[in-house]
Amino acid sequence: MASSNKACAAALLLLLALVVATAADAAKGITALEPTAIPWQAEVDVSATCMGSLLALSPCLPFFRDAGTSGAPAGCCEGLGGIVQDQPACLCHIFNHTLERAIGVDIPVDRALGLLSNVCGLTPPEDLMTSCGGGVPVPPLYMCPAPSA
Repeated sequence: MASSNKACAAALLLLLALVVATAADAAKGITALEPTAIPWQAEVDVSATCMGSLLALSPCLPFFRDAGTSGAPAGCCEGLGGIVQDQPACLCHIFNHTLERAIGVDIPVDRALGLLSNVCGLTPPEDLMTSCGGGVPVPPLYMCPAPSA
């Protein structure tokens, strides 16, 4: 139980670090975030959540912050392609604005769809948008174990 609590705390700290890095990045005018290693991946079954796969979108953040950007930053399409291939249901966190609320970065759905198909040339599952809005279960963004008594 202690290991899962540590893993949850690490996931939340990583999410907080991403929010802080995004805010610091915007304040400095830097146009790209470097992907970071995820040391807790071995301890947590990331396939049960979307946190691990959605972290691959961190190179895409400049695309979402600057509406004038028309090209994908380095590493963005590769990360997005991995999500489309391995966990396409996690894209629902973009369309449902869950990821936007978690990291504090505006991610317009039309811009995300444009990045997906027009810029990166990726084809998500045909029923993805209806699945996201139709009550189909989506893996959680992150998962914390219940506190022990």
